[in-house]
Amino acid sequence: MDSSISQLYVLGYKRDDTLFQKAFPCTLRPQGADIVRTWLYYSILRTYQLFSTPAFKHVRISGMGLDEHGEAMHKSKGNIIWPEPYLEKYGADAFRLWGASEAKLGSNYRFSRERLEGSFRFLTKLWNVARFISGFPVENSGFKLTPLDKMILSELYQLVKECELGFEEMDFFIPANAIRNFVWNIFADHYVEAVKARAYNMDKTFKDEEQAGAWETLHVCLKTVLKLLAPICPFLTEAIWCRVYSTQSIHLESFPEPREEWVSEYGQFTKQFMDLNSTIWKYKKSRNMALNEKLKTVYAPKVLEPFHADLKAMHKIENLMFGEPSEEEKKKLDKFGEIYLTV
Repeated sequence: MDSSISQLYVLGYKRDDTLFQKAFPCTLRPQGADIVRTWLYYSILRTYQLFSTPAFKHVRISGMGLDEHGEAMHKSKGNIIWPEPYLEKYGADAFRLWGASEAKLGSNYRFSRERLEGSFRFLTKLWNVARFISGFPVENSGFKLTPLDKMILSELYQLVKECELGFEEMDFFIPANAIRNFVWNIFADHYVEAVKARAYNMDKTFKDEEQAGAWETLHVCLKTVLKLLAPICPFLTEAIWCRVYSTQSIHLESFPEPREEWVSEYGQFTKQFMDLNSTIWKYKKSRNMALNEKLKTVYAPKVLEPFHADLKAMHKIENLMFGEPSEEEKKKLDKFGEIYLTV
């Protein structure tokens, strides 16, 4: 009987009329699927009897938490997971990210120490990427974006669109996994690795405006990712934001909007770009070469020619060619995956 009017109690009914008039009805009731026929039903019924209006505008139904064997957690079974030890070891943000990444809206989710640790490793990765980016100027003018910068900004545009959709549907599973994929598999592993040479520009291979373009793109991506992730990981994003960008809380910032100027034709080449990088890294590993060792000649797919300067600097390539080598040239080269190259 008490729980069915809990939404009225927390809004100050009969105790704080100003609060109640301002806040009633509730915007959102989050709850599990197992109590739809009890708590939710009686909450709606009791409130409607009193006010002839629904108790909530929205109800967000989550699934059940299962143990590592897929069994529902119950105290009587002795298979519940106490969160405190994991919060102590990995922190609240890792726990929150794990929950968001595992629990598709309305579906059951299974506890996994390994996957919780994976969330912790991701946040460590993000912290290290932010530390790298923080070494470059935040405010840049007179910069010029290269095709590589435009490629990652096109990916960023898609990320913002996807996260926006997920948050609007109250399904944190969508943005949590989209952000992880973008940061880990695209941004950190490929764009950051490719842009390092231009961002540092130690040998002045690149023009100053192209170097500034790298700085600008790195900061735009990091700022946007932090804002997208802030609702899920409020503490880490706040710590990075206040160290790098502002003394004002990130939680007072506007949510990112997909900017049309980020979209370009170079976004269609992300997969080929990543495939080429992976193939070259695999080739070097197969020969026990360090990743920073030079390659004499590489023939890459023709579509990647706009990325010539960044690819050449990234992989330490002396002669970077595009398209198929001649039959005579093929005899001198190794074929590895879809590319020809030689040390």
